[in-house]
Amino acid sequence: MFKADRWLCLCATALFLASLVAGQYYVEEEKEAKSNIVWCATSLEETYKCRNFTKALERDVALFNDFFMNVTCHHGFDHDECMALINERKADVMTLDAGEVFSGGRFHSLIPLMQEGYEGGFTQYHAVAVVKKGSLPDVTNLRHLRGKKACFAWVGSHAGWTVPIYTLQREGGMVITDCNNIVKIATDFFGPSCAVNALIDKYNPIGDNSNKLCSLCTGPVSGGKCTPADPYAGFEGAFRCLVEAGDVAFLKHTTVEEMVESGIIPGVSVDQFELLCRDGTRQPISQYRQCEWGNVPSHALVVSSATTKTDHRRFKKFFTKAVNLYSSKQRRYNSTLPLGRNDGQDDRYRPYQSPYTTSSTTTYSPFTSPDRAAYGNESQPYETFDLFESRRYGRRLNLMFQDAARHLAPIDEDKQNYQRYLGKALDEIYDTRSCPVGRMMLCVTSDAEYEKCIKMRTALKAQLIKPDMLCMKAHSHITCMQHIQSGTADVTVLDASDVYTAGLHYDLMPFMSEVYDLGLPEYYVVAVAKEEDPDTELTYLRGKNTCHSGINTAAGWVYPMAYLISNGWIRPYGCDSIRAAAEYFTKSCIPGAISKEYNTGIPYDNMCDLCHGSSFRYCRRDASEDYYGNSGAFRCLVEGGGHVAFVRHTTVIENTGGKKREWWARDALPDDFELLCPDGTRAEVNEFKKCNLGKVKANAIVARGGRGYNGTELNAYINLFTYAQQFYGRKFSDDFSFSMFFSIPPYHDLIFSDATRGLRVVDSDKRWFDAYLGPNFMRARRITDCHAGANSLSISAFGSLLFGVVTLFWSRCMF
Repeated sequence: MFKADRWLCLCATALFLASLVAGQYYVEEEKEAKSNIVWCATSLEETYKCRNFTKALERDVALFNDFFMNVTCHHGFDHDECMALINERKADVMTLDAGEVFSGGRFHSLIPLMQEGYEGGFTQYHAVAVVKKGSLPDVTNLRHLRGKKACFAWVGSHAGWTVPIYTLQREGGMVITDCNNIVKIATDFFGPSCAVNALIDKYNPIGDNSNKLCSLCTGPVSGGKCTPADPYAGFEGAFRCLVEAGDVAFLKHTTVEEMVESGIIPGVSVDQFELLCRDGTRQPISQYRQCEWGNVPSHALVVSSATTKTDHRRFKKFFTKAVNLYSSKQRRYNSTLPLGRNDGQDDRYRPYQSPYTTSSTTTYSPFTSPDRAAYGNESQPYETFDLFESRRYGRRLNLMFQDAARHLAPIDEDKQNYQRYLGKALDEIYDTRSCPVGRMMLCVTSDAEYEKCIKMRTALKAQLIKPDMLCMKAHSHITCMQHIQSGTADVTVLDASDVYTAGLHYDLMPFMSEVYDLGLPEYYVVAVAKEEDPDTELTYLRGKNTCHSGINTAAGWVYPMAYLISNGWIRPYGCDSIRAAAEYFTKSCIPGAISKEYNTGIPYDNMCDLCHGSSFRYCRRDASEDYYGNSGAFRCLVEGGGHVAFVRHTTVIENTGGKKREWWARDALPDDFELLCPDGTRAEVNEFKKCNLGKVKANAIVARGGRGYNGTELNAYINLFTYAQQFYGRKFSDDFSFSMFFSIPPYHDLIFSDATRGLRVVDSDKRWFDAYLGPNFMRARRITDCHAGANSLSISAFGSLLFGVVTLFWSRCMF
């Protein structure tokens, strides 16, 4: 008996502890669950409605049982600001149209939690084009909309922007003139129009959008015109634009009836308007199913993807209960509750009235018109808050939720992402961003460059920059030139001297160039020596150890060797500059000097004695050799035993004064080095303008020229790099960002020079190699290269003529 009592006691104790733990877990889970919501509103009117919602919740807190949540309201400037705030967890919820669900999901990690349901249980609506009845008799098909005055809800709206652009691109002759700016495409098609947000950074990244799509908007110029505060913003604003100024408006199928019923615009009726169908015919407003331009998923309630599943459940239960309590339309839809007004505290937001007033009141809104104010003066003790009604708050409809909504439908957990939610609409969004050029293959020459290329491709894809960029690793720059000529690759970045080789032998042409601190696509070639080594002079380098950026590079070889040979300091051996250098200098590092691709003569081993690469990387003319490039040549001077380095004028400043984290440059200061001048004197490193070996053109991006020239492809490549540098042209990078002009240590100048401050389009009359490089470089190259000379000039002249003919042909075809 004693044992049985003891076991019973133990079991009871175990049950008690288990229930205590379970209860504690339950309490902890409830404690962690969110009990406050910040609603982000995008207009003053929506803020008023949101505050009325909070008043209603305070009154009816007991009706929510365990699902009650405190709601506070934040007024954001626009949808983009609100999306950013939700992503940063400074706000919690808002509603977005399908086009913005895409932006919110892709760029702000927002997910759709619930979506609006409309009459009949539908969770989608129809995109339509509306015109005034009897107007535009010349428009019998969609192509005739070219040059017309259009009214859009806002740029990025699915029904009011994406669907019409998508349809006109496929059926209306809208030509893609800019692969990365849909606003420019619409600008080229329509006449003066109103498309709110057409000039914001999001849709105008390089700042050159025309004002044409804002010229019809009527907001105040300072901060209001063509913004969400413009009277022509939103679907109701686009309808007003049509009534007052436009030829065609792109709306939801419910917009016309909503605006007519609201009385916001007096004197208009539904029969004054008609639908423009995709086949050019007209239909009454009521026939939207037969005359739609597309179906659009309903607006969605979005939250941060970082929100917990527990909070998801609470949000769904809370908003479902709120709809049941505060939607007269939902009650009519369900036919469960009689239509009427509840007795209770007035929940309207009055910024100038005490919230504790209990006497009979009049509906207040700072936006209410005198007529509506008179209507509101009817004696009515209290008025119920309606979640799907917005007329009382001013001259805007569809605040917080669409007024046509009847209920909120929870979205299944496996569909709570923008891709699954949008479905076919996602294809329409992507298709409006299509490009006639499908890809651009960038050719690089080392593993480090290939890795950076892959990161760049990922970064461009994240911003949807077209055409799609692909990467190819080749054995050398010469191989890259061959791949581009054959069509296997499309572009590569070359040193000025390689631009010469690419143009002379492979018909490649420079179309964009790097720009450094001079503000022009050029730089100075300088000779650098250590300040502690006063015996090294430019006029007598016999027996010295020299460091070069690479064989046949402009700064590291062509200009210094041309100077030394032309001034008689080195025996020329005709034009065999490699032999001349090998016999004049004791040791050097000239990456590529023993490569058969760059040295078709005798390889001289002392030309690579100072190089640092291991195994097959030794003396290679790419980033796998530590002493390759301008920074590599400078490193050779610092640690590799060199007496002089021939580099770009920016190199010393780039690698000294703590700008480099690598150990070899950590203690180097600019004052530790001096420039060697042509007259035998020395100068400070910042005096390169008076102490240099000449000025040379910057590195350039090259593509096919000659017979392989394609103007459409070239313009697409220019467009891609222009937008790429706008998004990723910053000078510094970290683990979570990408920079085109930054190389991860210990590497330098990967793909682009680290000294680059931007890319500039090469003028069309300078896109043949000799025109780009100029006469001084051509003369220097002839001094140092036996394969350069009069023959190259004749080929160059023929190439220039051929290029001019092809360019003229393409310009006529395009325009």
